Amino acid sequence: MKCAEVRDLLGNYMDGDLTERMMQRIEKHLLRCAECAYEARSMEQARDLLRRGVDHPMVSEQLGERILRQLAQRYPHLRTDQRDDEPLSLPFLPEE
Repeated sequence: MKCAEVRDLLGNYMDGDLTERMMQRIEKHLLRCAECAYEARSMEQARDLLRRGVDHPMVSEQLGERILRQLAQRYPHLRTDQRDDEPLSLPFLPEE
């Protein structure tokens, strides 16, 4: 795999959202590529800090919904299987 491909998939890799074969390919790349391994460690540390540092929402629910609506309109390719009548929400990081 190329570094650009691995870096694009690091978030999905850390979430376990890839096929077993793809997970193994990325693991193999990370063992051989110090730059991508560093990127993966940095991303994991940032996620860990966010998990520990944000106990309460930092914006009002209304503002959060407005922002999520605008993001969904601007980037429709990122939208999940969410129905239009459901409120928008950000994915939560798994707790340790």
